[in-house]
Amino acid sequence: MLRLLILVAGLALAGTSAAELYSFRDASGARVLTDERPQGVPYETIRSPGGAGTVTSTPGGGNWSPSQIFVFQGPGGERLITNQRQQNSGMELIATYGRPTARARCGARARNALATGGGDFADLIHNAAHRQGVDPALVQSVIHVESCFDPQAVSRVGAHGLMQLMPATAADLGVTDRFDPAQNIDGGTRYLAAMLDRFEGDLDLALAAYNAGPGAVERHGGVPPFRETQNYIQRIRAQYGGNGRPD
Repeated sequence: MLRLLILVAGLALAGTSAAELYSFRDASGARVLTDERPQGVPYETIRSPGGAGTVTSTPGGGNWSPSQIFVFQGPGGERLITNQRQQNSGMELIATYGRPTARARCGARARNALATGGGDFADLIHNAAHRQGVDPALVQSVIHVESCFDPQAVSRVGAHGLMQLMPATAADLGVTDRFDPAQNIDGGTRYLAAMLDRFEGDLDLALAAYNAGPGAVERHGGVPPFRETQNYIQRIRAQYGGNGRPD
């Protein structure tokens, strides 16, 4: 669990719903947060849909968030940027960046998307799948299981967007905004295609790698003995078969 605290003096933060932070790694590999758009390096945009004074509880409890950043200001004007939700009474919460962890609930949007080959994202799905030689129905099934077609979905471990890309994976794929549907679907489809290629077209192994990482698949010599991963494969296979594709 990351509990890194960064003290910043004089950082210009608006603390409004339109504010943004940017995250990137510098030459030494350190993670940098800034309110100025980075130039010449891959970066990730961290939006702020919440206003100042907003502190919500993590599902299951806890004082930290995998998907939000909180900015506090002390009595001397010093700034504290942290993923911990609460500080002592001397620190005032002035801005919240990110989105509370989502609990996927498939509703009308997902039903419409499944009935129309991807709904609002049909063209993005088909174009990305065509570029990578992947069945669009498979990409659609992954999106359904990963996010229920919610482009703003955030998992409890910090995966973002339609295809639930983790920060390191997104960076490797050149995805700078995981909440952007076009970037997310393109990057997720490229990653899915890479896993299919890596495991010689074995769908179960490719899906296991997408969920748990290719290293876990290789260490275990097959689908890892993780209940989450095994259930994940079964759910995508059921959806994929329901789209008329082979089990």
